[in-house]
Parts: sequence; structure tokens; C-alpha cells
Amino acid sequence: METRKVYVSGGSTYVISLPKKWVKKVNLKAGDSLVVTEQAGALLFETSVIEKESHVKEIRISQMESSDALARIIIANYLVGYDTLKIKLDRKDNLSYRETVRTIIDYLIGIEIVEDTGDSIILEIMVDYKRMMSIQILQRMFSINRSMLLDLGKAITNRDIGLAKDVIVREREIDRLYFLVVRQLKSAVEHQQIAEKLGIKNQRDCLGYRIIVKVLERIADHIENIAKSYIQLCKTQKELQLDDFIKLNNSTIAIFEKSVNSLFSRNISLAEKIFHELKERTKVHSDISNKLFQQKNIQSAILQKTMLDSLGRIASYSGDIAEIAINMSAGATDFED
Repeated sequence: METRKVYVSGGSTYVISLPKKWVKKVNLKAGDSLVVTEQAGALLFETSVIEKESHVKEIRISQMESSDALARIIIANYLVGYDTLKIKLDRKDNLSYRETVRTIIDYLIGIEIVEDTGDSIILEIMVDYKRMMSIQILQRMFSINRSMLLDLGKAITNRDIGLAKDVIVREREIDRLYFLVVRQLKSAVEHQQIAEKLGIKNQRDCLGYRIIVKVLERIADHIENIAKSYIQLCKTQKELQLDDFIKLNNSTIAIFEKSVNSLFSRNISLAEKIFHELKERTKVHSDISNKLFQQKNIQSAILQKTMLDSLGRIASYSGDIAEIAINMSAGATDFED
């Protein structure tokens, strides 16, 4: 931390000097402009060329232990904000690595292969912050999760395995949106200009949104798990009585909807109601669980218990969303006019 004195120039202009180390780091020159943002009683200085700079990363597969390791490295560099990834295919057995590149980019939004030669693949990441704002993407993730839960209930009610399979397919879109939001939030934390373009008024909210996007991704995983268990259950048992589970699924959807609404509306009273509903839901969950232990078909009971536990986790995650909504609302009360 450094302190700087404030000087008066010309009788009305207040001037401070910039740290030389920072000026060199950002390659600032005389005549360049800085973006100044007032934030919670402080002034934030940023260069105005953040988005014009291209960040390039070179990846050599000779340094990778496996093609799976390459997939993880591509995702990691996508998340931290690189714009160009140059993948050097500097080993003879590179076919599996090529296949990995083509597979992994299907999970990432805004990334394309722009060059593919015998010895390298170049990936360009083209994401427009203004067209895909973080808050809108989070709302989209909620909408997909909600539709998955609703259709899961319909699939179980009508014994529709085809619809259950369609629910599973939708989980992939949640993963794609998850990676995009994490990339955006990392940039928003570093640069207030980008945060504003993403619809994030205060950078301190990035931590809350980071937790929320992970929660939404985990909820989709549990919905997928329920659908897979249900399909397996249909194969092992012809007659199924899942009325209690369907009712519990409906109550879970209602709690999930309220939690997300409390987040986006910053409604503390609505968030508080969720914790009361979760307590009531716990007893119903326990009653259904106890009934499962009375079944003679052990395999069926295990699959239903798996479905029940995943539904319980979804409800618990809804409580986490409500808690974050309260925390973020409190922050808004403390710092905003």
C-alpha cells in the first residue's frame, strides 16, 4: 500500500501522482486516458484499453500427461480470460488430442477453431459482453433448471422415458452457460468497466454470483441424476407408485422459484419464507424415506432413495440461494444510496 499527497493546481484542480511501478506494469504513457469510477467511497482507476488487448496462450501437448489433461487446460485458460489459444501438436501420437480439442469446444460458448494445420490448432474466443450479460445468463440457467424439474415431474407422472432422456440432454446447456459466467465474473472482478458491461453494478456482488452459478450447475447435475435413476427404475420395476415423490418435486420447484425470485428482486422477506418452507419439507422428505425401507424390492428402494436424496439436495441449494439473496440485499442497504 502506498500513500499519495493531494496537490492543488490552478486553484481548483486536485492532482495526485500515480505509482511508477503501476504505470510501467500497464504500459501507460503521457497523454493516455484513464477511466475513473467512484465506488463505495473510493476511486477506481483503470486503463481504457482493457478489451482491445488480445491475450494469447500457447499450449504444447508434449507437456500434457494425457488428452484429458489438455481438456482441463483448455477450460482453465478459457475461464481466466484468454482470447486466443495456440495448441502446438508437438508429438507424433496427437490424434486423441485433436479429438479432445473438437469435443471440448462443444462445451464452451464463443470458442471456435480458426486454424487447423498439421502441427497446430488455433482457437479464438469471441464473447460479446454486451450481448450476453451475466445476470441474463443466470436467469437463463434458472429457466432451464426449472423446465427440467417440471418436465421431470411430467415424465414420472406419465411414465415417459423419452421426456426423461430429454431432461438429461438439457444438462449440457447448463454446463456451457456455467463456464461462460465464470469467465465473465473473473474479468468483472479485475475490471469495473467489464463488470458494468455485464450488468453488475458492484464488483463485490461477483462473489455472490460466483456461488450462485455453481449452485445452479449442481442443481442441474442432481436433476440429471434423478432422471437417470428414474429410467433405471422403470427397467427394474413395472408398477411404480411415485405420487409422494411427484408432490415433493412440485414443492421443491416452488421453493426453487421463490429463492431465485428473492435473489433477483433482493426481497429479504421472501427469502426468509423459504427457510420456513424447507423445515416443513424436511418432515415430508423423512416420511417418504422411511416408507422406502419397508419395500421388498431392494434395488427399487435404492434407486428411489437416490432420487429422493438428489431432490433434497436441490431444496438445500435453494436455501443457499435464499441465504445469498439476504447477504447481497444487506450489502445493497449498507452501501447504496
